[in-house]
Amino acid sequence: MDWPSAFRRALRPPTPLATRTSLGIGGVADWFFEPDDAVLAGEIFAACRARGVPVRVLGGGYNLLVADGPLEGAVLSTARLRHERVHDDRVEVGAGSSFATLVRRAAELRIPVLSGCPGIPGSVGGIVSMNAGGRFGAAGDALLEVEGYEADGTHFRRVVAPADLGYRRTVFQGRLVTGASFRRDPSLDPAQARRRFAEASAWKRATQPLTAASAGCFFKNPPVAPSAGARIDRAGLKGARVGGAAVSPVHANFLVNEGGATSADMLALVELVKARVREVEGVDLELEVAVWR
Repeated sequence: MDWPSAFRRALRPPTPLATRTSLGIGGVADWFFEPDDAVLAGEIFAACRARGVPVRVLGGGYNLLVADGPLEGAVLSTARLRHERVHDDRVEVGAGSSFATLVRRAAELRIPVLSGCPGIPGSVGGIVSMNAGGRFGAAGDALLEVEGYEADGTHFRRVVAPADLGYRRTVFQGRLVTGASFRRDPSLDPAQARRRFAEASAWKRATQPLTAASAGCFFKNPPVAPSAGARIDRAGLKGARVGGAAVSPVHANFLVNEGGATSADMLALVELVKARVREVEGVDLELEVAVWR
């Protein structure tokens, strides 16, 4: 396809997505764009839609399983959309900025809640889009405003309302998020925030396989307790495997690549887990991880 010359500086050579995802799995997209400017990113996003080219937005590559073979369409990476601006009432960050780094600095930056979110990897754009979180809080609890582009290229800047966020969902899914602002409270006690960070970090290290090649929690927690991980564990699936894909013995809601796993391996393991949990627990688990086919 003949792309406008302005787009070509953002177009990369064929890039194996396995090198861009935490699972280490994935084929190559037809086109891989990595713009360093939010306006250009919005133009590419809209141009793909206008030309009928499927376009997928790639953040840090977490919470994602990519098919093994060629991936039709374009991938738009936000990795180079990084900035940080500190104001009295907010901290503005780019979509490609590291969420883990922001969490580590939350006490210093005086951002409430985020000190309770260690061990949640990925880029700010991806974290915001899915309202990622855990036992000690979610990104949306500190979110003030989100900026980005609609499918037609219209720029938006939206003050976040409670109805915009839910459990692993937001109104920003399907849009291109290029930046976000998090609420800042200059009166926040940094020592207390650091203690919260340490407590949450210790819990994460003790209960989750943080060093394994995973996409984080694979399944959403059902509306009624117990959690997805507890149900998978009760179904006797810890350690179950298909090829190089396995259910982590540390936390049953983590499906990990133990070496050489393919997307087909991982999807087969997903179906095995869902079928067994349905049989034992009477519950249909829903994927939290996005699947690109």
